[in-house]
Amino acid sequence: MVTVSLSYFSAGGAHDPAAAPYDVLLRTARLADEAGLEAVWIPERHFADFGSLFPNPSVPAAAVAATTRRIEIRAGSVVLPLHHPVRVAEEWAVVDRLSGGRAGISFASGWHGADFVLSRFDAADRRRVMRDGVDAVRALWRGEARTFTDAAGREIEITTRPRPVRPELPMWLTSGGSVGTFELAGSLGAGVLTHLVGQRPGELRDKIAAYRKTRAEHGGGRGHVTLMLHTHVLDGSAAAAERAEAELARYLTTSMRLDASNVAAVKDAAAFTAMTAADRDAIAAAGASRYIDTGLVCTAAEIPERLATVASWDVDEVACLIDFGFDHASILRSVDELLGVLV
Repeated sequence: MVTVSLSYFSAGGAHDPAAAPYDVLLRTARLADEAGLEAVWIPERHFADFGSLFPNPSVPAAAVAATTRRIEIRAGSVVLPLHHPVRVAEEWAVVDRLSGGRAGISFASGWHGADFVLSRFDAADRRRVMRDGVDAVRALWRGEARTFTDAAGREIEITTRPRPVRPELPMWLTSGGSVGTFELAGSLGAGVLTHLVGQRPGELRDKIAAYRKTRAEHGGGRGHVTLMLHTHVLDGSAAAAERAEAELARYLTTSMRLDASNVAAVKDAAAFTAMTAADRDAIAAAGASRYIDTGLVCTAAEIPERLATVASWDVDEVACLIDFGFDHASILRSVDELLGVLV
């Protein structure tokens, strides 16, 4: 059976202005900690309402670290081309120290073009920059010295402080569906963090098989695959199902607006720009229906069977995305019911 974690992306949106913006994150992280779930995954997003509460995952991760005792605290993701590797090693070492050794990071190369105003590199070079940055962060985390060039062109040897509790950084690569990223993660001895946007379960199984094969070829064992799934526990009524579908469609419509600046899929960006509003609504409705069928937007009684299905895809961990549109009270109720099934 898969293990279960919580994942966040857009809590405290404009639809719920009266709620304390980080209330869902902190309250559900404590509940998950007490219930024995595996981890919480905190994203990085910039310059849009979609996920706007999380411009730097290390900051809310530090808050979670200070208010929990055992649950793993992971970035899902750090967009590495937007950060200097030294800053990443320093910030997450603080999270690791605050949590007593519970920090982990999934690294991403980035896809939203506007984000690269924060980068020293061109977006077209993002995959190489991520790959080099991964090596640097891992070395710094271990306490190794690395040489960097300052603004005057001088080479300076750096060793970061504070020292983390964990001698090795638990690491994943975030993949939107590229088998190349799955295989790169396998070659690096990293895990994979992925989702079902743009890939079907059968395709995901094939990519996981490629990842396991590459891990084995590099002496890294089976590895670890985490799948993000939209999650909301329904009461079985038609009204609850209709509301969930509407919230998912609204969430997906908002998400699609970012595709206009998608540097990872330029053809998709062009296609989005050419769409009419009716086209977008139709695609969002179809996507919402699919996520209800394949995700954890279901009744409490259906959750064990759906988790068993995900386990059959050779997934190790499900990261339940809980804040994709509902108000805070509904999210908290849903998490209570989810934990009631799992504990």
